[in-house]
Amino acid sequence: MHYSSILPDVIKIADEASEKVLHIYQSDFKVNYKEDHSPITAADIASHDIIVKGLRQISRDIPILSEEGAEIPWEERKKWRRFWLIDPIDGTKAFISGKPIFGTLVGVTDYGVPIAGMVDMPILDETYVG
Repeated sequence: MHYSSILPDVIKIADEASEKVLHIYQSDFKVNYKEDHSPITAADIASHDIIVKGLRQISRDIPILSEEGAEIPWEERKKWRRFWLIDPIDGTKAFISGKPIFGTLVGVTDYGVPIAGMVDMPILDETYVG
């Protein structure tokens, strides 16, 4: 797979997730906590769901590792040649406190090397791709 050819699709997915995140950011949202006591909101979950669904449409054969996804044992992950790595909202604590310094992150690795990635900043309406 040539990742540069699918980056526009990944950017569209991240933009969709960021729109949902921004909508929730501007609402009266509830904060819950994961087992490790880190915060999670409806925005984290919605962003995760949108990104995972979109990536599955692009490439069903590439596994997805997400901060908000199911725990995948190392014994399984270490066999992956490539995988998508996502953080549905990097900066959840900033998101909760109303600080506009959070983003949606999506990247792909191949043999442990980052191949492509992007950061979508909803408040700034900016996307950075590498």
